[in-house]
Amino acid sequence: MRPLACCLVLVLAAPGLAAPRASSAVARSRTLEQELLGAVRAVDFTPVLDWRRSGQRLATPPNLDVAVIELDAEGRPVAAANVLLSRDYPRGRVVPLEPKRWGTRAVRFTRWDPERWNGKKGWADAGPEEDLVPGRASAPLRFMAPYPASLFKILVAYGVLRMVDQGELTLDTPYHFTSGQEDRGERPVRGWMDPMITESNNGATEALVKLLHERGGMARLNAELAALDLGTLQVNGTSPVTGRGWQPGSIHMTALDTARLFLLIDGGPGLLWKTTRGREVTAATLSEPSRAFLKGLLAEQGFAEGLSSTVICGDPNARPGLPVAVPARFLDAEGRATVGTNVFGRDTRPCNAAAQVEFLHKTGQTENYGSDAGIVRALPGQTPRHYVIALLSTLGYRYYDAGVAPSANFQDEENGFPRVVTGIHFTQTLAELGHRVDEVMKQRGAASAESFPHFDKAP
Repeated sequence: MRPLACCLVLVLAAPGLAAPRASSAVARSRTLEQELLGAVRAVDFTPVLDWRRSGQRLATPPNLDVAVIELDAEGRPVAAANVLLSRDYPRGRVVPLEPKRWGTRAVRFTRWDPERWNGKKGWADAGPEEDLVPGRASAPLRFMAPYPASLFKILVAYGVLRMVDQGELTLDTPYHFTSGQEDRGERPVRGWMDPMITESNNGATEALVKLLHERGGMARLNAELAALDLGTLQVNGTSPVTGRGWQPGSIHMTALDTARLFLLIDGGPGLLWKTTRGREVTAATLSEPSRAFLKGLLAEQGFAEGLSSTVICGDPNARPGLPVAVPARFLDAEGRATVGTNVFGRDTRPCNAAAQVEFLHKTGQTENYGSDAGIVRALPGQTPRHYVIALLSTLGYRYYDAGVAPSANFQDEENGFPRVVTGIHFTQTLAELGHRVDEVMKQRGAASAESFPHFDKAP
């Protein structure tokens, strides 16, 4: 299958430097597209096993949406790529992007429908009421967007910080949370934000979802994201009483829009992208203090899994992923990670010592869905690279690899999943994909440090 070519992308030069020629910009973007497509194709998803099908191999290719935005040392976008994998595109398909936007209108994204996924409905007969954004009925590509799971908590964080920036509250504003009739106590806003991001704590997320409802922030959130041309990022159907009600088919994210949101959070100078209505989006959309606070939490995110595998360092079933370290706050004296109620039990110190990059990210996982997205920056002394990556997929914890198959108990429901016994939450195909993408970006970063003065060389 021949991938679609990407449109011209805009490359922004550092102050005082001439922008690369348009032909160079096209070449840079097209090479990233082909390298990302190659990374996806190099990962063999066919051996992945499905607990819900008694350990049989995957019946169809997973739905996988992965995007990468390459940045220079200061955070200016210089190239972008988006690849879809699905039963429609079993070999992967490059998404054509639009100039100056780092976005696309070439995909008809539809809401997640478990019945359509499981064959109780036709795969390709979704009506217009299922579109995430209108007006794409004739788009050349189509894709049913997987539920983002806890990755959607980055949208909650964004909504809260927008209210902080608008002076409606501060990070130190106390918030007393009651869920229905249950009293959950009082903390400052930052005290709810920290565990929501660093430990993916659901109770803290419920509190902030309810806070958004009470102060009118939830009603504004989707409109503000749409105005940024991030219209596939949506939080719908949540309860103003309990803060819950997080359902597939109601909460939506796609990789490219997620990557652009992280691009904004990263906060490079100048124009980040231009919307279809001509709005120039800059890092000032979030204040510098809000971005710094959120990036600090993302850097302390404890689940070094998904696109990484550091929390299961040394396990014979682990595959190399993004070479990151587990934040020290989650480690005991022997390097074993405990994140919230999740005890991983491996000595992470060798992998932490070998870390090459910092990953400011948020993961998400349920039984049916797995996601990971964030900002990657080389650590001092390592090959320079700076990029945003976002992955959404149908590879939740019901899917696992052959090495942990003996631990599967198909009669014991939640306790029967291999992750319960092994502590390996994700199929390692996703970590392998993270590793392959980072190798691509490492090579591009090394070349860019020599070719473009606005890339820092490793010290």
